[in-house]
Amino acid sequence: MIRAAILAGLTTVAFGYLYQVAGINLWIAGAIGAVAWMGATVVGSVTGAGLLPDFVGSLIVGVLAEFAAIKKRQPVTLFMVPAIISFVPGYLVYQAMVAFLKGHSNTGIRTGFTALFAAGALSLGLALATAIFRPMLRRAYKKHPNPHR
Repeated sequence: MIRAAILAGLTTVAFGYLYQVAGINLWIAGAIGAVAWMGATVVGSVTGAGLLPDFVGSLIVGVLAEFAAIKKRQPVTLFMVPAIISFVPGYLVYQAMVAFLKGHSNTGIRTGFTALFAAGALSLGLALATAIFRPMLRRAYKKHPNPHR
């Protein structure tokens, strides 16, 4: 689990570098990606399979990205986009396309819908983090701003 989280963090850093995230913000995004991957792995091992780990991972990414954006006074997408990359169900889409090309339509449809629902779980987690936690974090920060910023 730790190894996978470190690799997810490094993946986040690599994508952040491609998106020209610089300095400490790059490593913050990497830490967000690693923590979210660990959270999703723990939820997946407790609950079994399903889309709940994707949802929880994206919720963690959203909340931590909102927090980092407020603390660093940067746009939230600077942290959110690289950190969510590890969760994107690209391999499932690839498997669906291969199944269709091999003439296995039922497998392709099933895998394609699984990828679609995984993407929906990711977007729902990010949307809830933005809708619920952003106002709470901003309100709390306005009450107690960091004087050492």
